[in-house]
Amino acid sequence: MGLFNDLFGTPKPRVTEKEYKKAKSELYSEGFNQRQRAKVDEIFAPDFNMPSTDSHPRGLEKNEIEARIKWMRENKSKHNLSDKEIDEIESSPLKRL
Repeated sequence: MGLFNDLFGTPKPRVTEKEYKKAKSELYSEGFNQRQRAKVDEIFAPDFNMPSTDSHPRGLEKNEIEARIKWMRENKSKHNLSDKEIDEIESSPLKRL
């Protein structure tokens, strides 16, 4: 084990940018149109543009995904995605962790 892992523990599992793109492809196959996928990007993709550090590698941790899903459920008027669509979004990236 490396020094970082000895001091701080193993980094938390996360959805990588590659896995995120795969999840978006799954949404397309589930019938999500371009506008719906763009809304998903507005909510999730900014994390992939943040600089990566040793303590916080690029990607989405499970708790970050859960927080965004919760926000989506509480703010449907801001993105116009249905409960069923939010369920599909939730199951797609979370099963990668």
